[in-house]
Amino acid sequence: MKWNLLFMTMALAASSPAFSSEPPKEGITLSGLSLTVEGDSLRVRFRAHIGRQATEGQNYKLTLRPVLSGGGHELALRNIEVYGRRVELLEARSGRAEVAGLPTHDLRQPAAGSQRAHEGETADYSVSVPLERWMETAGLRIERERSGCCRTERLGTVEAAPALPSLPEPSAAGVKSRATELAAAAGAASTGDSLARSFGFVEPLSALEARMNTASAAKGLFDPDMELNMGYGTAPSQQAEIDRYIVEGEKGALTVHFRQGKHLLERHFRGNNATLVNLVSSIRMLQESKTSRVVRVVIVGSASPEGTLAFNDRLAWNRAVALKDFLLRNTAFPADSMTLFNGSEDWRGLRKLVAASDLYEREEILRIIDNVPVKKGRELELMKLSGGRPYLYMLEHMFPELRNAAFIKVYYENLPDPAAEALSRGAALVSQGLYKEALEVLSSASAGAARDLLEGSARLFSGDEAGAAPLLERAAACGEPEARKLLDQLHAASAPREVGTVELPGRR
Repeated sequence: MKWNLLFMTMALAASSPAFSSEPPKEGITLSGLSLTVEGDSLRVRFRAHIGRQATEGQNYKLTLRPVLSGGGHELALRNIEVYGRRVELLEARSGRAEVAGLPTHDLRQPAAGSQRAHEGETADYSVSVPLERWMETAGLRIERERSGCCRTERLGTVEAAPALPSLPEPSAAGVKSRATELAAAAGAASTGDSLARSFGFVEPLSALEARMNTASAAKGLFDPDMELNMGYGTAPSQQAEIDRYIVEGEKGALTVHFRQGKHLLERHFRGNNATLVNLVSSIRMLQESKTSRVVRVVIVGSASPEGTLAFNDRLAWNRAVALKDFLLRNTAFPADSMTLFNGSEDWRGLRKLVAASDLYEREEILRIIDNVPVKKGRELELMKLSGGRPYLYMLEHMFPELRNAAFIKVYYENLPDPAAEALSRGAALVSQGLYKEALEVLSSASAGAARDLLEGSARLFSGDEAGAAPLLERAAACGEPEARKLLDQLHAASAPREVGTVELPGRR
């Protein structure tokens, strides 16, 4: 009887897989464990090598539950369920009448969405979840659970991949500084404004309009009904207007020189070449510009006072016409947008030269110029002064400076450029950290590396890393260093984390 009882006890112990206090090995190894950012997703991969007795009993099921965690966040991934042999047989018989009425949990049906695995096999595990910022440094733990027909036992948790320290957020400081530069550059001077800073003879149209609108007792110099042929005598009222116009705008005006008594334009006479090159180049640049356009060219011809007034009057006009013809041959600027005036005899210029000289008779010369009308013998009075010595000096040293097209100005106006304005406004918004507002504006900005940097940065700091990356890649490829810095920071967060082999400990 004692032997029979002992035999029954041994048989029961062998057939009943009781939960031992000893920790037998489960026989599961995870290899190739990695956490990788792929675009806007995080992928978790590993291979589970399952031993032949991983469930530690044929009537049991072992559940492995991977969980991402970090920064106070958690996300459970798809389970792996490993079945003992007898559980699988019971499941296979589930359609038979004698077991059809058993509860589902007794049949060990797999939980919804779980990955099924078998003892003695290798299971490839791969799960991709929508990426959230906290996942870039998250760790992975494996929660384990062993269940049978009567009870469920929670096993220990394995930290398969430890959480990393939080990565620093991409810095916006460099981008904001660059955005400030781009805002200034996008809103920078137009072609006309740039030329006006370099050349005094280029002026905005507003400067011309101001002179046109200046009140005067005489008929306006730019009156559309004014007489056009001014080569045969200039009305005193018009001459006064011309003199006033020159005085108001002579600063920076170009001067092209002619030989005495001639109106033939010689390119290589007295530095004319550089003057003409600058004039033609500026007009061409304005004509080709997308930000400005040339509106009008004003030419005032003049002559030195020696000789008769009638001859000098025609000579001054013909010099203006010569310069107009030169511009028509060398630019595509229309003739009807050139305005010519006859400066006649340039007494105003002569007075200016005398006043700046150290001539002994300077005050007497100025008195004659100011008080003796031209038609009442002004030149004759100068010729008589001091035996003609001052006149001969002026004839040799001053009159050559007055034989010219004495006043040449190019007037322009700026053109609206909505795309450039949008880029400037968008850059200003990025520099202020107003990223959502910047994205709305930048949609109509000029395409290019600047826009890619600004839009990519705005998307990044608005939380759209997936949308930011291709824009920053393009900007970096075009030489924007701030785009490369941001990409490096993003790549540091998305670099694959290879963990290697993880041994799951036994049941405790």
